Amino acid sequence: MKKVIAFLSISAVCAVGHAQGGTNFVQSVQAYFTSFNTNYTFIGEKLDLETGYKQVTGVNAASFATLNYHVNDNFELGGTMQYSGVGSPINALEVGGGYGYNYYDTRVTVDLYGGYDWYQHTGVLEPKLEVKKKLTPNTFASLGMSLPYYIGQPFNNNPTFWTGVGFTW
Repeated sequence: MKKVIAFLSISAVCAVGHAQGGTNFVQSVQAYFTSFNTNYTFIGEKLDLETGYKQVTGVNAASFATLNYHVNDNFELGGTMQYSGVGSPINALEVGGGYGYNYYDTRVTVDLYGGYDWYQHTGVLEPKLEVKKKLTPNTFASLGMSLPYYIGQPFNNNPTFWTGVGFTW
C-alpha cells in the first residue's frame, strides 16, 4: 500500500509540473544562466560590493566581503577580507586586480589577488575566476572558484568555491 501511495504522489507531482510548463529545477537554472537580459549591464559601473559564503580548504566554511573599483569597463582593482563568521576575527586579507568580460547582464572576471592568510600563517597568491549575473539593475549574484597558493607550503590542489551577492554603483 505504501508503494502505491508513493507512486501516486510522485505521479501527481510530475503531472502538476508538466501542466505548469514542463520544466524542472535543473531546466530552470540552465535557462537562467543561458539567457541574457539586455536591459541590465555591468558597463559604466565604478564600484561593486559583494559578500557571501566560501568553502575554503583548512578553514571549511568562511564568509567574505569584497570591494572592487572598476578602472574602466574591463579592468578592476579590489580588496577582499575573509572571516570565519559573524563576529569572528579576520583570517585573510588580499588585494589584487584583473580583467572582466561583459555581456549584457553577465560579467566573467579573471583576477590575481595576493595577501596574507593568518590561518595558514603565510602569504597567499590566488588566481580567481568569477561569474556575476545581474538580478536587478543594481544587484547581482556570483559564483566563483580560485586555487590559492600558500607561499612556502606544498602546492594546494584543493580549489576554493564561493557564492555571493552584491551591489553595484
